[in-house]
Amino acid sequence: MRKNYYNDPKENAAFERCVDVMTELILKYGPILNRRWIWEKLFANVWLDVVFVRVTTNRLNSYHRLASDYQRRSGKSDAA
Repeated sequence: MRKNYYNDPKENAAFERCVDVMTELILKYGPILNRRWIWEKLFANVWLDVVFVRVTTNRLNSYHRLASDYQRRSGKSDAA
């Protein structure tokens, strides 16, 4: 026994065909899309890690350069 979604039998049949097609597409392509989404999430996380490491490394290098410059300047002024 089929459920009536619309009062018009033609619209009801068209809706059922649409649902059948959508169900077939989900069953056919669902696992592929799920794997693709997992893959994209993984690479997004890896990309964020790489960017974070680069930014952190650059920042620490600049801090080290500033500290070295400060020590050199303060060391030269103490010796003079």
